[in-house]
Amino acid sequence: MRRIAFFIFSLTFLFLLSGCDREAKPSDTGVLRYDGIYCYIRDFDNDGLINNYALRFYEDGTVIHTSVEQQKKEGSYFPKASWFHRESEYYQDLLGEYQLMDGAITLTTHSPNGSVDYEGTVLTDKLRLSSHSNINGYEVKGSEYVFYSFDELSD
Repeated sequence: MRRIAFFIFSLTFLFLLSGCDREAKPSDTGVLRYDGIYCYIRDFDNDGLINNYALRFYEDGTVIHTSVEQQKKEGSYFPKASWFHRESEYYQDLLGEYQLMDGAITLTTHSPNGSVDYEGTVLTDKLRLSSHSNINGYEVKGSEYVFYSFDELSD
């Protein structure tokens, strides 16, 4: 019985030691931020508009989504903290939810027409997301939503 216990102890010890000499690999995995927005900017579409898509996250698992169209490339227009928040009456029916697990994120945003499901990765100051619209079946792969703090966005 002692030999078995010693053998198990030895194997465990060797297993633990085997990872000690490995070099730590740098990780691009980031932390989800709540002090601003994540924005995806599409180039001009067929109607001559630039579409900015923005997500704002809250620590309790709530997310809101908006899109802003602009006609000029200069002067990018972003949602402002003063109106892009979950307490706004406009967003009460649009509140979505998200879940985080080991750098992965899944979320669902809502609109009066239906919902959109996203899945992807939280990276340093950006999200890489793929989405599926439950409204029209439209899918987008690998969109990068860059983080902008409200401090760096002018009102």
